This record gives sequence, structure tokens and C-alpha cells, in this order.
Amino acid sequence: MTRDQFELLAPGGDLDSIKAAIAAGADAIYCGLDRFNARNRATNLTLDNLNGVLTLAHQHNCKIFLTLNVLILESEIPAIVRLLSQLNTTQIDGVIVQDLGLAYILKHHFPDLDVHASTQLNTHNEGQIRFLNQLTASRVNLSRELNINEIRHLAEFGKQHNVMMEVFVHGSYCIGFSGICYISSARNGASGNRGRCSQPCREQYEPTKTGNHYPLNLKDNSAFGDLQALADAGVYSLKVEGRIKKSHYVYTVVDNWRKQIDRLCDGEALSTDTRELYTVFNRDFSNAFLQGEYGKAMYIDNPRDHAVKHFAQVYQCQSIDDVQQVKKKLYDDKTAIIETVANKTADFDVTSNIAKASLKGAIDAPTLPALEHSAATAAPKLSVLISDPADAYLCEQENIDVYLQLPMGLADECVSLISLFQAQPTLKPWFPAILIGDDFTAAHEFLSTLKPTMLITNNSGVGMIAKDLGLNWVAGPQMNTTNSYALKCLHQEFAASGAFISNELNMKQMRNIKRAPSMRTFYSIYHPNTLLTSRQCLFQQTEGCKKIKVNKGCLKRCNKRTSIINLKDNPYVIQKQRGSHNSIYSEHNVLNLEVLSDLPLLFTDVMIDLRDIQTETKVEATKLALVQLFSQALQEGNMAERQQIAQAIQPTANAQYLKGL
Repeated sequence: MTRDQFELLAPGGDLDSIKAAIAAGADAIYCGLDRFNARNRATNLTLDNLNGVLTLAHQHNCKIFLTLNVLILESEIPAIVRLLSQLNTTQIDGVIVQDLGLAYILKHHFPDLDVHASTQLNTHNEGQIRFLNQLTASRVNLSRELNINEIRHLAEFGKQHNVMMEVFVHGSYCIGFSGICYISSARNGASGNRGRCSQPCREQYEPTKTGNHYPLNLKDNSAFGDLQALADAGVYSLKVEGRIKKSHYVYTVVDNWRKQIDRLCDGEALSTDTRELYTVFNRDFSNAFLQGEYGKAMYIDNPRDHAVKHFAQVYQCQSIDDVQQVKKKLYDDKTAIIETVANKTADFDVTSNIAKASLKGAIDAPTLPALEHSAATAAPKLSVLISDPADAYLCEQENIDVYLQLPMGLADECVSLISLFQAQPTLKPWFPAILIGDDFTAAHEFLSTLKPTMLITNNSGVGMIAKDLGLNWVAGPQMNTTNSYALKCLHQEFAASGAFISNELNMKQMRNIKRAPSMRTFYSIYHPNTLLTSRQCLFQQTEGCKKIKVNKGCLKRCNKRTSIINLKDNPYVIQKQRGSHNSIYSEHNVLNLEVLSDLPLLFTDVMIDLRDIQTETKVEATKLALVQLFSQALQEGNMAERQQIAQAIQPTANAQYLKGL
């Protein structure tokens, strides 16, 4: 192994952390400005000190990647274009993005800026890598949930398409797949897709049946002992999480990883000494996602720092005095690290170039071509989503499209589903956001065999298959479309027929979105609110489960439901549908009839979600009756039917539409 086969990528939440990462030997640092990045709680950089940081980093052979990894609102397009124009005058080494509209603008107007795909794009299959490669991404940060074999497969595929793989090797685990986690957004408008996650998963809940108070809290990720496996898998960038961590944390983790990489490259035995990693903040460590061992051992019923407890066990403390000695030693050790960092960074100057290199002055920003726009001229068409094939009789209703949710474990059911759709030629497929490995391969088989007249997908990899096959496809709500350029990207780059506008937006944030005449705009006006989806089992810390870890049979057969109550009085429903991963839902379904009056010209299509997700919302009507009511309510001025709907479905919520992003 040689050092140029790896990049050690460090977090830089503030200037001190950036300096600490450089001192510890980072090959690259990812950091954000005070806008447009997914760590609003970090101190972040300003345009005034960016050039100084770039000069310092490059003097130490360290690259700087700027995080622009949030969803972009329509009103922010001019500002992001000005920012990109300013960045284009610097020596920035790359930008990290989530938003498809931003990726489109970068490809067509700023081709010299190197583009990296954020973890918020939740990349876990070959099709997604091809999708992002078409948007010029030179690397993708893979989903944290993948195991080493899945990573190896994608790394090999990436090499064939000149796309490098980036993998998180240390820091916080998320309980849900990134980019499709809306739990914080639904609760208080603090969206993870805007860098404002309030981390409800780390909060205390009423004691569950298993006696846990923090049923969604995972241990931290540490792949320190897996470096050889990552190297063998072909991973290029080893990424440390932690842009809201302190500089002594960044220095310690990066320093340990730097030495571990050097050992591998020098042919030395890898270290198993994790004392320093346990000295700085941790929630204990796990490499279970990497090992494919999802289960009880990944959880810890305490979201706070585990360092004292760890060393109290190491030193076999028997008394309060013994624990106090551990606390004192930890304090002294951290103080020593802080002093080391201060000494090593004392002459690191990031201010010397400000006077001559400020980026805040006038800049020539390109004028983007005017967008085509077509207002909807008729009442929106109704689409219906179902999860039970027995509900396919709804296809018999005139002027509606009925979609059947396909399972995330598609491979096991592909043959029977193909037969079902062949027997129901007007039924259309709805693809989930998560399709890993064989399940993504099955999606290709499904579409190649059936060639449906229309499909909706929440997974961009399936969109890529649809484009290849010349099929009409619509980007689903979990593809997070929030601006006109995302619509343009989907249409021009990937031949999409339409896209759902994100349910995280409010009326003002949606009203100026433009669509080309040949592009359909969808919106979900009634649905159980999916807050997150997890590859982990959410029942082990709640209801209890006899299995120690998740196996393939769990995905295929398990069908359970429970609920948890946050101490801030937020109840959530946990439901695992047979064939799919665990998901968390809001207590009450979303019903948004206001949008029909607020934005009568924006949407060509609206959807109602009649899947069998059991929330606390009570529905006093049959599915057929609901379809008929909604069909009538879509006609202009039909307020009576809207009132009947509100009476038939109670209670409901609509907070996200009112708050927006």
C-alpha cells in the first residue's frame, strides 16, 4: 500500500479545528461557510478568512473541500451563483453537494469546480453512482449503513466509471439513512437537509418495554481496526465525522488515523490501542455497520460522553474515589492534548492574506439562462399509493393513477411482483429510497421485464435505469426536489417526466418554482409522514426482540408496530412492513388541502398515500370512498368535499407546510 492510495479527510468546524487537523496530518479537510452547509451549529468560515485557510492548508499539502451540502431554495439561487463565482477565483479543491439543482448549475456553469456527492445523497447502489457521475461527481460519500462487501462492490464499480469512494471511519452514527431523515424537520422545522438537525434520536424517551430511555441512540462509529479491510475494498477517502467537535477531538482522532495509515503503508502491524480515541468524546464504539452486524450491540442507552465509564471499567474502579481519579486523569490528558495542539499550531496564520484576497468584493457572476415555465391549466390529476395488492381494484376508478409500493427487499419478491403487475397492467410501480445490492439488481430485472408506462422512484439509481430503458419516470418525494434547477436537472440530464416537490417546503418557498411544459410537478397532499428509515432494528430497544442481530429473514418476514414517546411529548410510531426496513412515522398523518388553494397553478398531479401504515390518525371512510372524495375535492371550488375529507380523517397535521425549511 502507498500513501497516495488514501486520503485522510478531517472535519473543520472552526479555524482551531482546521489548524488541528493540519497539524495532525490530514490530507484534506471539509469545512463550511456560514451559509449553505449541513452543520449550522459549527462556527464555520467566512469568505474573508477562506483564502487564508487555503494558503495555510496548501502549504502543508492539505486540500480544502467546501461543504455546500444542503437543499437550495428557489430564492437562494442568485446567492449560490454569486458564491460559486467567488469560489471560482480561489484555489478551493472541491465542493460537496446534496442538491441536484446545485449539481446541475456546477456542471453547466462552473465546470472547473470539483464536485463531491454528500452523504446526504444516501448513495448505496451502482445506479446512484452512475447518476452522480453524470453530474460530474468525482467521488461519492457512501451510506454509513453499508458493509465491507457492499463497499468493495461499489468501489470496484466506481473505478470503472472514474468515481472514487469515500467512507466514514470515525464519529457519530445516524440511526436513519441520511438525506431521507425528516424527524427534526417535522418536529420543529429544524431540517437535517438544511444542517439544522436537533437530534431527536439522541433525546430521552419514556421508558420502553425493554427499560431503555434512549431507544434510538447508537454508539459511535470506529473502523480503526478495519483499515486493512477498507484498503482491500478499494476505498480512497477515509472520512472522520465531527464538524461540531472541538479541536482537541479533531487532533486526537486524525493523529491516530494518520499513524494507523502510515503503519499500513510501511508494512507494520496495525495498532489495536484505542486509549486516545476513548479519551476524547465518544459514545463507546462500534464497527457493526461495516461488519454487517446490525443489532443490539450497536445501541447505548446514554448519548453523553462515555470516556469516564470506559476507563472506570479498564481500571476496574471499585469506589467513588477511584472514579474521581479517572476523571482527573481524563481532564489532565485532555489538557495535555489541548496544549499540544496549541503548540503545534502557534505559528499557523490564516489572516495574512485577508487584506489583498478578500472574496467579499464585486465579482462577475454568470447570468443563468431564463427558465421555461408553464402553469398548470387544469385541475391536478390524482395519484394513489397503496401497499396491499388487494387494493389494486382502485385502478378501476377513472382518471386516477394507482401505484403499488415495492419492497426494499425487492430481490426476494421480484418474480411474484412481476406476475402481479402483468396481471394488473394499469397498476404502476413505486420504488423505495433504499435498494441495496441484489435488491437494486432486481429493480433492473423488474423494469426490463415489465417496461411500465410510468413509475415513481425515490431512488436515483432506479431513475438511471428508467432513463436507459426510455421509460417515463417521476422523482419521488424522498429525492428532495426544492428548486427549479433540480427540476431542470432531472428533466434534461435524466429524461425524467416529472418530480415531487418536497413536503418540507412552505407555500412561499414553492410558489416561484418553474417547470418546463413537458415536466410534471407532483405533490403529496395526504400521507403518513415517514420521518426516517433505518437498516437497524428499532424494536430491540423498544418492544424487545429475541434476535441479537438483524438477519436476512428479518427484512423479508418481520411485520411489527410499536410507539415511543419523547419526553418533549412527541409520540412517534415505529412500523416495519414485511419486505422493508424499519421506519418511524409521525403520530398523525399529514393532510394538506390548503396547498390546492394556495398554489393552484403549480401542480399537475397530487398524490394521496393509502398504504397500510397504522398511525394514530383515524380514517372513517373506505379507501374507495376516500379516492372519490379526493377526486371531487380537486375540482375548483369544491369546498364541501374538502370539509368531508377533513371530517373523515382525524386528527391530522400540517406543520411542515406551515414552517417550511
